[in-house]
Amino acid sequence: MSLNLDKSTWKRVRLGDVIRRSRTQVDPVSSGVERYVAGGHVDSEGVTIERWGQVGDGQMGSTFRYVFKPGQVLFVSARPYLRKVGVPDFSGVVADKTYVLDTIRENGLLQEFLPFLLSSEAFVEYATAQATGSMNPRLLWGPMQRYEFDLPPIDEQRRLADLLQAVERHRQAVGAQIDRCLAVRAEHLQARMSDIAATAGALALDALIEPGRPITYGILMPGSGVEGGVPVVKVKDFPDGRVHEGNLLRTSTELAYEYRRSTLRAGDLLLSIRGTVGRLAEVSDSLDGANITQDTARLSIDQEHNRQYVRLALESDFVQAQMRRRITGLAVRGLNIGALREIRIPIPADRSAEERLVAESKVISVSVNSLKSSHEAAIDLGRALSAKVFGGDA
Repeated sequence: MSLNLDKSTWKRVRLGDVIRRSRTQVDPVSSGVERYVAGGHVDSEGVTIERWGQVGDGQMGSTFRYVFKPGQVLFVSARPYLRKVGVPDFSGVVADKTYVLDTIRENGLLQEFLPFLLSSEAFVEYATAQATGSMNPRLLWGPMQRYEFDLPPIDEQRRLADLLQAVERHRQAVGAQIDRCLAVRAEHLQARMSDIAATAGALALDALIEPGRPITYGILMPGSGVEGGVPVVKVKDFPDGRVHEGNLLRTSTELAYEYRRSTLRAGDLLLSIRGTVGRLAEVSDSLDGANITQDTARLSIDQEHNRQYVRLALESDFVQAQMRRRITGLAVRGLNIGALREIRIPIPADRSAEERLVAESKVISVSVNSLKSSHEAAIDLGRALSAKVFGGDA
């Protein structure tokens, strides 16, 4: 990949000499501010702010007082290795750990170039090394200002920013297509489940479970890890419908035996029941014999029923809404096993309808997976271009 870069014309500068931090504060409620942006609203894979919270929703902390305007760059200083940088097209407030940034144009830096600079691998490495604090490391303003980099001439910045922004727009467009496909899938499932429940009725989830392998949660305290031990799946290990096996905790064989009631078998379904409730995954052959924690329930679907259909039902809002209504607790909210067993699953009178719904869902899933591949390719392209621009390669 060649960008025809002539870095001999680039000038070494300190970041603090070409950007300034806005510290304007307001009371968001009395001043009529409508939106706030928290760290969780800033995605790691792009440089556009596409999500926000509503002031007054009860989720905004007391430090959300720093004003931002459209086009300003927001940099989340906490855990900088997460690469959370973005540009909003709306006004709002952020908390004290998110910096509101503008470039000093007369000192040679374009505003459009800044978000790509701050999301570059070179800057992220520097920010991570300079961050202070063990539990929640943060890049303080002083060390951030001391970062040095090679600054292209204005015309070159504009050319490179336009190129990187074109990749960003493509990533956003593909992401929007994914969201539309997922929305269609969700609406389709909801309509079908409602129709089946109305015409054929529903059974308690417990009635669909294999005899001898009841719905159960897993190990209460799996420990901090045992080399070569039994894999333990946590909720964080299945964030997107499948178990990511690369960094699973391993517990002792003795503790796994003590909790042998929750031993996994290939084909079992996993359902998160504490903290994040309703997340699903299927156990692969490689995890046969593994275990789970107390935050996850094991569902061993009886062979009489179509496991993939049951999973679709569990993913539908028809069933997810039932789970939400049964969540209890204050500090840690969750769904207890007794309530889970009573969740109603629509079961069609004609079981071939289950197979048809699974087939229909697979068609949509193929499209979603294809789009996800395109989305990942756009992210990879953006990072490759960024490495050429902000790394040592020309």
